[in-house]
Amino acid sequence: MTDINRGRVVIVDDDCEVGLSLQGIIEISGYEAHTFDNGCDALSFLGDHEVDLVLTDIRMPGMDGIELLDSVLALNADIPVILMTAFADIDLTISAIKIGAFDFIIKPYDPVCLLKTLEKGVAFRRRYMAERNYRQDLEREVEERTRELKKAHEIVLQNEKMALVGQIAAGVVHEINNPVGFISSNLETFGRYAERLLVFFGVLTESLGRYCPTEELERIEEMRRKAHIDKIADDLPAILEESQEGVERITEIVRNLKGFSRVDDGVFVSADINDVISKALNIVKNEIKYVATVITDYGEIPPAQCLPNQLTQVFMNILINASHAIKGHGEITVRSWYENEKIYVTISDTGCGIPEDVKKNIFVPFFTTKESGKGTGLGLSISYDIIHKHSGEISVESAVGKGTTFNIMLPEHREQGVKNTVFAAEKN
Repeated sequence: MTDINRGRVVIVDDDCEVGLSLQGIIEISGYEAHTFDNGCDALSFLGDHEVDLVLTDIRMPGMDGIELLDSVLALNADIPVILMTAFADIDLTISAIKIGAFDFIIKPYDPVCLLKTLEKGVAFRRRYMAERNYRQDLEREVEERTRELKKAHEIVLQNEKMALVGQIAAGVVHEINNPVGFISSNLETFGRYAERLLVFFGVLTESLGRYCPTEELERIEEMRRKAHIDKIADDLPAILEESQEGVERITEIVRNLKGFSRVDDGVFVSADINDVISKALNIVKNEIKYVATVITDYGEIPPAQCLPNQLTQVFMNILINASHAIKGHGEITVRSWYENEKIYVTISDTGCGIPEDVKKNIFVPFFTTKESGKGTGLGLSISYDIIHKHSGEISVESAVGKGTTFNIMLPEHREQGVKNTVFAAEKN
């Protein structure tokens, strides 16, 4: 045997002399050879050792070569099996090749032909193993790259959120300043009223100190009329109510923005889609209230498993795009309903519409028709990915000059790997 191990070969032949003869020829050529006189012992060895090739006789008592072939393929289909056959067994051998045998050798065998066939089989095995290892390495690399892309996508998703927040920041400041403004004004009025009340109570105290003679009571009453004490008493509850409403509005705006700016942790939770839509509308309220009247038609829908913050982003993207499409003043209509264990949402606008050549690209990353600096081209692409992450569907219908409708379907019970077809328009 040479110093170089060209591969490990298992020989199976019930004729021990033939087996030993084959072993000698094979080992001299540099292979590691192991001889067995029955298939059961050979299979036991295969189960415990890495083997490059099996060379077996067909005609053997007990487990014959065909049965051994089936067992080897079941144990490890990667191992080439070469059959040794007589001319009388050619048809049987051809059938064996059809079910997975690598090759065959005619008895009495030619040593040169034998070694060439073994070399071909072992080379096949080595190539196969190299390709398999390469595929495994490639799969690991793909998994790593996929994880990196997922992280990058989450960063892009968060950046897109921040871009949206920046876009509506001025409007949000305006919304916050409005309630703060009338709260401040009401408090100022409250102060003036309180001053008058103090003057009144001072006069009242002075009069009471004089045991309230008739002329004093008249003076107090005159002062009461001049200071509009009755009106002040009537106005105080309304002023306090307005002040409380302003505080509640501030609290709601801040709470919505705080929740929207938080990155989802990827855990699906049960949420009311109507509440998610309302949250999105509240955040973009100032962005759309000057260009469109919002009409909502919420149906009765059950809670759905979802990522609420990400769905909020989807609805915000569509609502803001709808407001940008409207010239002058128009309408944005939001509808939701439940049917066949699916939740449907449509957002329609009376804007300029989308041409066909643009519509087929609206879900493509970085595609935008907005002027430089006013759009990243990622909003609808990210929205598309978010909806499909929910095992849902999103499509668009549009007519130039008439408006656009975005159709969204979300399953009540999310199922991985299920393809849902909802609307006629599909992503191209």
